Amino acid sequence: MHRIVKYDLLRIIACFAVVLLHVSNSYWYVESVESRNFLIMTVYNSFTRFAVPVFFMLSGLFLLDPDRELPVKKWALKIFRLVAGFYIWSLFYAFQSVIFNGLRNGFDSVDRKMWSDAVTRLVMGHGHMWFLLDLLGFYLLLPVFRKVCEDIRVMGYFLLLWVIVRFLVVTVFPGLAGGMLLAWVTAQHLYMLTGYIGYFLGGYFLNKISIPKGGRLVLYISGLGALIFTMVKTIVDCRATESYDDHWFLPSNLNILILSAAVFVLCKHMEVPQCLTDSRLVRNMAKSTFFVYMIHPFCIEKLNLVGIKVTAYPVLLSIPVMTVGIFVIGMFLGWIVGKIPIVGETVTFQ
Repeated sequence: MHRIVKYDLLRIIACFAVVLLHVSNSYWYVESVESRNFLIMTVYNSFTRFAVPVFFMLSGLFLLDPDRELPVKKWALKIFRLVAGFYIWSLFYAFQSVIFNGLRNGFDSVDRKMWSDAVTRLVMGHGHMWFLLDLLGFYLLLPVFRKVCEDIRVMGYFLLLWVIVRFLVVTVFPGLAGGMLLAWVTAQHLYMLTGYIGYFLGGYFLNKISIPKGGRLVLYISGLGALIFTMVKTIVDCRATESYDDHWFLPSNLNILILSAAVFVLCKHMEVPQCLTDSRLVRNMAKSTFFVYMIHPFCIEKLNLVGIKVTAYPVLLSIPVMTVGIFVIGMFLGWIVGKIPIVGETVTFQ
């Protein structure tokens, strides 16, 4: 597949943002909502919330292009590799806690419940692996979506319905008219419009359409406003309710949709220096992003176990330092593992 360096860069940035998200979020639910640490964590956290939607956009960007051939064998191979990659990583995460516990306390300490929990994790995957299950569903429907993408107007109509149902009816106005509007839409069983499918289609759509300079400027300003709104509204709501309210962090909210679209369009129109266009480093880093996404929770968990956690140091510095460290280590390991024949391509999903 032909690579476009600006989207490789966006993939790398989104991957770094995911690591930053989980590092800054690791003790977000522990700190007092009135504390300075909570404030700093929320600011860092807010900057990352475009990452997962952008990953969906980048996944759909090339796969949905009707001008690019997608033979049945290639499509089936992509599904097989995604499923294989999911269960290889699921196997790793499911039993690593059992192994670590056995090594530390003796394998006699591993009881039946621990084995049962491990099997459950094997089937369903680690918490951050929900992304792969969503992606698998989109892959299964690729032939249908590619037909939709043959007509940009049909695609625009579908995305308009998605925005109305997912972001207005379900999220913004669920209680409108005593909840009757939501009940009316629910009765139509439009379940496809209540998930993240619009992000998957949105990458191809935003890449295909032409947005005038004035419209892009409005989008960038709106994206900045959405970012500030995410920070401020989250802090205000948490302190008002004295609870950890992450509602405005979710990709199902209009502020995150606007922020994600702004980041994607900004990347689409940026001028990339020639030194980066020809850089093998950028290509190799982009190929390792899947591995970094999959391995970084393991790194965070094990660092926390040995006492290396963001709250042990001033969080203003500990969060970016830990993020950079985990990101660099993950990239290096991904580059090494990617060189292993057959298995490497599956584990790194290249």
